[in-house]
Amino acid sequence: MLGRKRARVVEHEQVVEYEQVVDAATTVLQVEGLLAIDRKRLATALGVPEQQLDVDAAAVAAEAYRRLGAAELAEVKRRILADPSPAEQMRRLLNWLATPPEDSDAIRLEAWALTRRNPAMRNAVQQGEAGWHALVASVIRRGARSGDFPQADAEEIAAHVLSLIDGINAYQLIGYRSDLDRMRLLTRVVQAELGLVWGSELTAALA
Repeated sequence: MLGRKRARVVEHEQVVEYEQVVDAATTVLQVEGLLAIDRKRLATALGVPEQQLDVDAAAVAAEAYRRLGAAELAEVKRRILADPSPAEQMRRLLNWLATPPEDSDAIRLEAWALTRRNPAMRNAVQQGEAGWHALVASVIRRGARSGDFPQADAEEIAAHVLSLIDGINAYQLIGYRSDLDRMRLLTRVVQAELGLVWGSELTAALA
């Protein structure tokens, strides 16, 4: 089993550092998806024989997913907080969440599927969801303090918005309903919950 710092390739006593294994898994994840990560694929990526690599591929896949998700969240946070207006922060955040890169959304759904049998992946997914929830709730609280949004339960509204976004993103992946249909659903919730007019073009189309 992979230790915290290194995995040993037995026959030749070659040492593979933990970070190398996770880096290899991250590369496979980004190019081929989470479902492609197994011991054989990791061994190939690392250039070692599969039978000599003693590694928990499921745990490594979960760690790769956690790190990739944390990096994405940090980048989105940096982008939205560049504007001091909570209303604009929420618009930027919603634009990202509602139209994420296709690969990002597909990877997220793969991770959710793997949580059924992979406790480490379940934990990583829960951490990721908690991170997004905390970010959305923090913007809502900031907007309530500034008067941009009504005083309301930020935690509950964040959960409501994110659960809807998860649903419409899944629809988008399978090509179900039109882009306008999906955005109409989200826009109505955002307007009802936050009083936020989100995008003049979409607002006009829905009028």
